[in-house]
Amino acid sequence: MNKFRGLISFAITMVFLLSVFSTAEAAKKVPVASEKDPVIFVHGFTGSSSSFDNLKQWLVSQGWPANYLYAIQYSDTTGSSVDNAYELQSFVKNVLRQTKASKVDIVSHSMGGLSTRYYVKYLEGAQKVDDVVTLGSPHHGTNSSYFGLWTQGAREMVPGSAFLNDLNSVDETPNGSDTSAPIQYTSIYSSADTVINPYTSSIINGAENVEISGVSHSGLLTDSSVRPLIQAGLEDGGKNTN
Repeated sequence: MNKFRGLISFAITMVFLLSVFSTAEAAKKVPVASEKDPVIFVHGFTGSSSSFDNLKQWLVSQGWPANYLYAIQYSDTTGSSVDNAYELQSFVKNVLRQTKASKVDIVSHSMGGLSTRYYVKYLEGAQKVDDVVTLGSPHHGTNSSYFGLWTQGAREMVPGSAFLNDLNSVDETPNGSDTSAPIQYTSIYSSADTVINPYTSSIINGAENVEISGVSHSGLLTDSSVRPLIQAGLEDGGKNTN
């Protein structure tokens, strides 16, 4: 009888230990929410989502989860920034659905900065965006756009266009809907950028404007000196002084 009771006691102990071990293993498998926002990359005029492949790899090395980095491919790469903004709106919804996050950060190159700002100002971006970082974006137009006037995208980038006047009216850095945490803006641009003419067109009133030198328009996507500036903007290093 004592031997039988001992076997029962041993069995109960083993069941308890296995239960504790299984619980611990299960806890390890529960995904931990990332402390970072998902990042959406927005290409420019005639651009491609693949333009950001190197930057995405670098951000992974800096601690961003690979499944938190997304690049949109617009259906019309020379089309209206207004139409592109609506595509961006749908893309953001899908990213938030997949990641279960509440907001995203956006990194935009060139004309992509215009559709991004339109999305924030007039669509759902006010509720869904935390940080905006633009790279060589013609926020106040570029004289290079005159070479592509057969496209809607280029016509909107003509300095003084109705589109730009509307986009820059009242407030170039809208706060967003969260009054306790206004959207932070960073504009990174280069004095060696000959596509954005004048290059100072990239300045956004109210944002953290960062001027660099020696980097071309396309180089803003890959130059190693730009990456830490992008990272700073994604880590709430931007401004919103309006």
